[in-house]
Amino acid sequence: MKKPSLDSNVFSLASHLFGFGNTDHKYKTLESIATTVATSLQLENRIMAVYPAIAMEAFSITMDNYRKYIAGYNFQTNAENDLIDKHNERVRLFLRDNELTEVQKTFSILFAKKNQSLKPRAFNQSVDDFCNEYGMIICKKKIQAVKYATELVFQNLLHLYNSQLMKRNEQYMKLGVTAIRPIEEFKINSFLVTELKRNGVNSLALCTKTVRNHRQRLEECGVFVDYVFKGQNRPVELHINPEILTVLDLKTSKLITTENQQLSPEIEKVLPDNNESTRTSLNESQKKENVKNISLFKKEFPSVTPSHLFFTRTPASKMQNPTEVERAETVKIENTLSDKLQNLILHPQELAVNLANKEYNNYKPIDIRYLFKEAYSGTMLKEDFRQLVIQDFFKSISKIYKNSTPFAGSWKKAISLYMEYKWIAFTGEAFNKASIVDDIQQMRWRAEWARKWFVKNEFPPLFPFDYFDMTRKTAKEVGFEYTKVKWNEHLQGKAKYEAIKKKQECNAQRRKETINHAKKCENEVNRFFKNKITLPQLFDYVEKNLPATYLEKLPQMIEKKCLKSNEKVVAASDFVQYDLSEF
Repeated sequence: MKKPSLDSNVFSLASHLFGFGNTDHKYKTLESIATTVATSLQLENRIMAVYPAIAMEAFSITMDNYRKYIAGYNFQTNAENDLIDKHNERVRLFLRDNELTEVQKTFSILFAKKNQSLKPRAFNQSVDDFCNEYGMIICKKKIQAVKYATELVFQNLLHLYNSQLMKRNEQYMKLGVTAIRPIEEFKINSFLVTELKRNGVNSLALCTKTVRNHRQRLEECGVFVDYVFKGQNRPVELHINPEILTVLDLKTSKLITTENQQLSPEIEKVLPDNNESTRTSLNESQKKENVKNISLFKKEFPSVTPSHLFFTRTPASKMQNPTEVERAETVKIENTLSDKLQNLILHPQELAVNLANKEYNNYKPIDIRYLFKEAYSGTMLKEDFRQLVIQDFFKSISKIYKNSTPFAGSWKKAISLYMEYKWIAFTGEAFNKASIVDDIQQMRWRAEWARKWFVKNEFPPLFPFDYFDMTRKTAKEVGFEYTKVKWNEHLQGKAKYEAIKKKQECNAQRRKETINHAKKCENEVNRFFKNKITLPQLFDYVEKNLPATYLEKLPQMIEKKCLKSNEKVVAASDFVQYDLSEF
């Protein structure tokens, strides 16, 4: 009986999950498994080559062997089908001449349910055993012969197999590996077969299901052996029957089959000595962020509409004089946010006088968060809210007149102008509070830009009614409406900054991925030098999980790792030669 070989992926997973005990036990286990795998490869009569390829004459010989093998198989299959026809005819005669008992009927139904998923030959063998015990009551399945279309599929599969081998040969040539080794398994992906093209035209107009059916037929007839399934998202792994396959060794330029190959007594890697581990432990630093939770409101107001009103009363004591009147405690109810904002609204004349008297030169605007809260959950009317925001704006922008003496009448006209046209719809109604509060940030930025411009240029502003005239929209007219141009430029610059910031974040993410890729590659190379994975597994991991540049540089990385390991070994041996007493 063939000795089953241990899959390297299973061994690696088990070693990490359960461990090996001490170090000596670990090395003994590794050596025993390596010997078992190497021996099983020789016993299975695998083709051995340095740089195997299925090209030119090797391809033609392989196809000739395939046709001879299929011809013999189909001849055998036809003979088996003749015997199956005779068996089924005897079953039909038996069922016609005899009435089945209840036991035979029940067992025949159970047999069909239990064995319906078996392959034809296995099913027919079970039928023979069943009929010997219960009578000729079950028919056998006909065995399908290999059709001519399967040859075309096999031909395209050989092309894919050759591409796989050549890709591996290129990697081994870069490393300078010249040791003879068993030919690797064939990884079949049905989708790749359907995508093969010649001169821009699909080689086979087939779907993946049809390709899988042909592959299963080749497994049944013995062209494909040692089938291994590793998941629905991975290709299946198998070998081509050594009696059919012929390869060309690119190193010796000789055709190799199982009959003419010479097996070497030992299979080993041609690499420098790397018994000493040179892996460096990496200490990963964790970044900690200190997030400060700053309260949005310095002072928290009660809810807009109080849900409860509490009234307290001192209960009368039994010892009190009945003529004494009970006293009720008065409860002071605080104003809501809407009430407090409503109280900030002044009469336009009073506001104009205060502005002329420069009472708001150091004015601090209303917190924008309170205004947002009022706009979305407050009880102020939208007209009152609009008036509050306009008055707050004039109080803030009055700082530009610190060195000027505008009259109250000019302020009154400017306030009336804004009350007449600012935030008014074409229907004469005021904007809703949400729309008004969205413009507050813009108005405050424009007011601050105007203040800085007058201070920088030492230019006296126009009187308020002229300065806030909504028809002064150019720079030469020196009106507040021109600041809208600067606001738009500010938005464009901000958008450009956001784009630059996003680009920087993408670059940072790309750098982080590059660092992670370098670390992954280094870890896998170290695992290879510790004999935890094989060289093909290392190449497969780098090819599937890392960028293409790492696959190109992998031979150089392995070579540098070998040289560094040898330098440490030589340095250690030189140090031992000295007597410590000399120091």
